[in-house]
Amino acid sequence: MDDSEDFDIFERVKGKIFKQRIALSSSEYIPDKIIGRDDEIQQIASLFAPVLDGDKPLNAFLYGKPGVGKTAVTKYVLVKLDQKIKELQVNVRSVFINCSLISTTTGILKRMCKVIAPDVVLAPTGNVLSEYYYRLWEVLNTVGGITIVVLDEIDKLGDDRILYNLSRACENMDITNGYISIFGISNDLMYKERLDARTLSSFGDNEIVFAPYDANELREILEDRARIGFHDGVVDYAVIPLCSALAAQEHGDARKALVLLENAGVVAVERGSDKITEKDVREAKSRLETDRVIETIKTLPRHQKLVVSAIFSDESTSVKTNAIYNHYKKLCAECELEPLSKSRISTFISELDMLGLITTRNVYRGRYGRVRLVSPHASKEKVLGILAESYIT
Repeated sequence: MDDSEDFDIFERVKGKIFKQRIALSSSEYIPDKIIGRDDEIQQIASLFAPVLDGDKPLNAFLYGKPGVGKTAVTKYVLVKLDQKIKELQVNVRSVFINCSLISTTTGILKRMCKVIAPDVVLAPTGNVLSEYYYRLWEVLNTVGGITIVVLDEIDKLGDDRILYNLSRACENMDITNGYISIFGISNDLMYKERLDARTLSSFGDNEIVFAPYDANELREILEDRARIGFHDGVVDYAVIPLCSALAAQEHGDARKALVLLENAGVVAVERGSDKITEKDVREAKSRLETDRVIETIKTLPRHQKLVVSAIFSDESTSVKTNAIYNHYKKLCAECELEPLSKSRISTFISELDMLGLITTRNVYRGRYGRVRLVSPHASKEKVLGILAESYIT
């Protein structure tokens, strides 16, 4: 094969499908308009609004399952806030930190210093934690004004004592010139319940809960992104309704809907086609499900794999958490492992629900009270096959 033939390979697919592929990214692209989240935008804007008058905004938590727009809406409001700050020339700044990437207290303090005062020379790595706090207080007292700290995936924090220290810095006189506020974003609806009582009192009852998108909202989001991300006429009429319906079935996750649409485009490119069809969507879904299930299960800790095995090896379509725990203990005995507590396994089940491997629902059973039922959300045969290769090792 000569060089001209190599060039032709790329020429056949070059530019036929994608126009601005980044528009299909849920994490890297901030759209000009946010669809289906007007109320949430207004609520977050109301929390930030006091800074425009020089007042400290309230600390707050923002909750919701993955892919419901928490991060996108927050970043969108911060962009609008920054525009207003420049217009009014008020002394306010924001620091956005993803705790899944920077989870240590030292890392967060260093990141805050770097964003607030880029020219400040940071203390060398290895110094005691108190020195990093001292350097941050020094920076904040120098710049003054108001600092908003947004901690995305706040439940990934290595040590949540930083929340207390930051929220009480003014009361403790660490910050004498200005204010600091914390805005936490989490997929874990129970995260707040695990915090120290002193920390909780600093946040009060300020929280916003994002509901999943419905099929119509997902369709609008995909239509808007497809208009930017794909060339005109590329997307067949049935593609976006199908992607929306499939994603709505999986808890209204816009992130998954966008990934599905983007990968349908990849399938079309591989076919050498200039059109994305319904068949491409179904092929993309099959590939994504296989990849997601395999990678998710392979990277689970051993006890979580045993919990998955207890759920997926049950013959019924839904199983009570008590039955899962009893089966899990039997599997632990077979593997000569000490079983974890029932509450810890309950937490594992919630995490598996968030990962999309299972679905859970609470059912009222009269005098027996509420019962939590768990149902597999992936192929039992596929999951048990992966477990057979991985969880015993």
